[in-house]
Amino acid sequence: MVSVVVVTYNSERTVGETLASLTEQTYPDDRYDVFVVDGGSTDGTARIAADHGVSFLVAEGATIGECRNRGADAANGDYVAFTDSDCAVPATWLGDLVERIEAHAADESVVGVGGPNRPFPGDPAFAKLVGSLQGTVFGSGGSPQSHAIDEVRLVRSVAACNVLYDADVFEEFRYDDAVNVGEDAEFHFRLSEAGYRFVFDPTIAVSHHLSPTFGDFCTKNRSYGYAMARIQRRHRKVIRWYSALPSLALGGGTLAALADLRARKARYVPLLLLAFLVVSGYATARVYRDRRSPLALLVPAMLAAQYCLYGVGFLEGLTAPDPEPQDLP
Repeated sequence: MVSVVVVTYNSERTVGETLASLTEQTYPDDRYDVFVVDGGSTDGTARIAADHGVSFLVAEGATIGECRNRGADAANGDYVAFTDSDCAVPATWLGDLVERIEAHAADESVVGVGGPNRPFPGDPAFAKLVGSLQGTVFGSGGSPQSHAIDEVRLVRSVAACNVLYDADVFEEFRYDDAVNVGEDAEFHFRLSEAGYRFVFDPTIAVSHHLSPTFGDFCTKNRSYGYAMARIQRRHRKVIRWYSALPSLALGGGTLAALADLRARKARYVPLLLLAFLVVSGYATARVYRDRRSPLALLVPAMLAAQYCLYGVGFLEGLTAPDPEPQDLP
């Protein structure tokens, strides 16, 4: 038995697509149920959920982490699967996830299985560009849910929009109710510290509405940087070694520019620009090979914005006041 949890908030434009994909599963109807956990929507989300006959739970004003916990608490399956209200899953999604996790039943360290998320075929061209950029190591930082990994392997974390857990894990561990962005990274970090792992299967992919505009892309990267800094401050540990690199690059670039100005000679800045050109050139070539579109020429600007905004958000997260402490397993 599998319980599927969909976390949502004001998602009337996309949640119907999500729920329709869940009703079309090849997995036996009597072996899965669907719970929608709503953070207090003011649009037609509740009506659309009712049209699909799923269980609808309201968690007014709750964070994403708290909504995920509400769903796990309501679940009654042997497994608990999560996807998001801006995603659509393939018809074989549940069956593939269950088959993959049960293939690792003998490994007690495996608590879940997940896969990548890709842009919808009908999404704007910019969203598809974002998806292709995330498929490069410089666009994703090497995270398995985005980076183009082509083999089944054990990983420390997967994206919560495409994951299935052994339900027993929630008897000891929970999402952090205080975390609204990056809640899956924080939860999976604690699981990995306890020695648990996920199976990543690149063939089990979900469709995900990625950033449709450059402005939305920038806003999300700033929020991701802020969230990662807050999470690492909470644990006083480095969760992802690359998360501080954009902030360090911003600081290093500023110092290099000041040094060149003081010396009245361009020494360091040209070297940094050359390094960026090499990185962005590689990413542009990869994205063009994937998209075959002249829009790949936007990749250097996208990378510059991603790293700068993530770095700014990370610095903001490091300097923001500490939240109330919370003890979690």
